[in-house]
Amino acid sequence: MDLKKCEVLLTAIHLGSFTKAGEKLGYTQSGITQMMKSLETEVGFPLFYKGHKGVSLTPEGEALLPSIRALLFSNETVNQEISFLKGLKKGTLRIGTYVSCSIHWLPHIIRRFQADYPGIIFQIMEGSGGEISRWLEDFTVDIGLTSFQKDKSYDFIHVEQDPLLAVLPKGHPYTELDKVPIELFENQPFIIYDRVNDADIHPLLEKAGITPDIKFTGKNDYSIASMVEHGLGVSIMPQLFLSLYHGDYVTRPLLPKSYRNLGIALRSAKDLSPAMKLFLHYVRKNLL
Repeated sequence: MDLKKCEVLLTAIHLGSFTKAGEKLGYTQSGITQMMKSLETEVGFPLFYKGHKGVSLTPEGEALLPSIRALLFSNETVNQEISFLKGLKKGTLRIGTYVSCSIHWLPHIIRRFQADYPGIIFQIMEGSGGEISRWLEDFTVDIGLTSFQKDKSYDFIHVEQDPLLAVLPKGHPYTELDKVPIELFENQPFIIYDRVNDADIHPLLEKAGITPDIKFTGKNDYSIASMVEHGLGVSIMPQLFLSLYHGDYVTRPLLPKSYRNLGIALRSAKDLSPAMKLFLHYVRKNLL
């Protein structure tokens, strides 16, 4: 399978347009269209839907996508090996991360890393725990900065514990408490990350046997905190994020103390590209 065609496919799906993919990769629209028709002929079935909203994958294309990403990852690893053997140290490192980890961890690590290895390019994708897991599984990213999830098969390097805190509107009765027993959330109007994307809060409540009255769900930290500010309910959120967003709300420790375990998720610690190995070395120097 032609690697250039695979790269064009991923770019077209990411941008939702053959025209935009051509502009980014330096091809004409007709050239892109011919390449994709050739790829569809090669695999023997349609890969794309085309509509007024742009291009999207057929079910067969979706099924093939993880293997195409894996193929391009293997090619990138080989190219990095060749580059490193030549002493050039070039490549691309794709990181999926929580917003809070992106802000707290990455800037000083990347600054030091790129001072030594300016030829390695970083691509940062910010998302939820569920999204980062899916990105790892389908080779969208190489490394995840995320929470430990015991039901996932990837390797995990623990970095730190991040306390989970009660987040309350000002004037809420629980603000009178020094610590909020988790059982007090039973039947409380609650704002929470949606189950598909949440790696921490749903499991915490389920383990405690708590069933709050869920009023709103979402995957964006800022929108959840804002809803609490406006008195729409209470929530439980990670301290690392709350240290970034000093909103008009009150936080209290939970009782018992609760944490999420943050760290580095890898598809396999035995199957790392040269750039991934270097990055992990810098993480160990700066975070562990």
